[in-house]
Amino acid sequence: MRFPPLKIYLPVLSMALAVPVQAAEWTAEPDISLRSGYNYNVLLDPGPHTSVWETNLIASSMFGVAKEKQGLVGDAGITIRRFAGGSGREDSDLLDREDYFFTTDAYHQTERNVFRGNIDFIRDSTQDSEVNETGAFTNVYATRIRKTLGVSWATTLSELMSLDLGYQYNNVSFADEGEIANLIPYKFNQFTAALNYQLTPRTVGILQGAYSAYKPDTDLNSDTWNLQAGINSAFSETIDLSILAGYRNTTSDSLFFTGFCIGANPGASFPGCDGGTPVATGTDTRETKTNGSVYSASITKRLEKGSLSASISRSQVPDLNGRLLDSNQLRLNGTYRMTEMLQFSLPIQYSENETIVNIFGRDASNAVIPGQEERTQKYFSIRPRISWRFQREWRLAGEYYYDKREDRLQNTATRNAVYLTLSYVPTKLSISR
Repeated sequence: MRFPPLKIYLPVLSMALAVPVQAAEWTAEPDISLRSGYNYNVLLDPGPHTSVWETNLIASSMFGVAKEKQGLVGDAGITIRRFAGGSGREDSDLLDREDYFFTTDAYHQTERNVFRGNIDFIRDSTQDSEVNETGAFTNVYATRIRKTLGVSWATTLSELMSLDLGYQYNNVSFADEGEIANLIPYKFNQFTAALNYQLTPRTVGILQGAYSAYKPDTDLNSDTWNLQAGINSAFSETIDLSILAGYRNTTSDSLFFTGFCIGANPGASFPGCDGGTPVATGTDTRETKTNGSVYSASITKRLEKGSLSASISRSQVPDLNGRLLDSNQLRLNGTYRMTEMLQFSLPIQYSENETIVNIFGRDASNAVIPGQEERTQKYFSIRPRISWRFQREWRLAGEYYYDKREDRLQNTATRNAVYLTLSYVPTKLSISR
């Protein structure tokens, strides 16, 4: 199915961006960082690898313009990454890169409605993007380009009831795809609709439905429907809780060649034709249906000098190799402000990714290589960080990485890394006119 994302998005974004210059506040929050460290296994490779030194120069800025009921906020930045040492795939000349991003979120509010629109443009490494977003990991080191357009509408139906509608379009491609055969560009469209009902002053009941269409640059088309129910609750003054759970159904259509064999051994089939000659007669479409659970739950506890949060989820996401995955994720995070100048954080991530539909449009039980698709890809990461604000506009942070992964062939790899980051964060710029 094809969608006209620009035709849907641009009118809403134009309306949201109609912020008069008069009586508007313009802001900018620049940030410049120099990050350097030692990485024991930068590509998290289960095979032979060498250690490298990495130095990053990162320049970014959040920006915005806002009036009372409309405005735009955004973030933009560039990262220049340079490596020293290494050999083979980890040679510094092959790892050096420049990444950048640009994101915007526009909004327009009326008495009963809120309209929003967003544009994201991100160029990054396949290794960084997959891990950060889904916990999936690819052995291919390449440049991913992701373009995202989104639009949403939230409206109040009554004193206790509201409706949220949203549409998101993602287009993922690769700057160097001509050199890397394993990467498959794709388009991913998603529609969501949620009905919210105020059960108590602190608790909102939610009934949510979603439809997504996954179209890689292959002969596969995959559509998923899901329905979930749950609650959002301000459980107490310091605890927020959110729970959603439901069921999904996925239908995939894939194109395949038909034909017969001449002079093949008994039991041989097209197109293998053991001992014979395959003769193609045309193409046909194969349909595969799968189903399963979907859920998400999160809890946040605010402390006097920090916070604790935990979340668990199961959702359907595409990967960079033409598969549709069930992504199971557990995330934990704790922050603690030791003094006015010192802050500590401890993020932990664990992911398991199972194949719903492989690159041939078949479910995991019909793997081309027996046993390969059924195995779960696993990833674990723990990254403690301590930050010291030694002057008003200067910060120094130290981080340690421990990452471990197990791929679909049950190969394991670990990574240890340490980084120091010096950041200059000037005072927020603000102009009202």
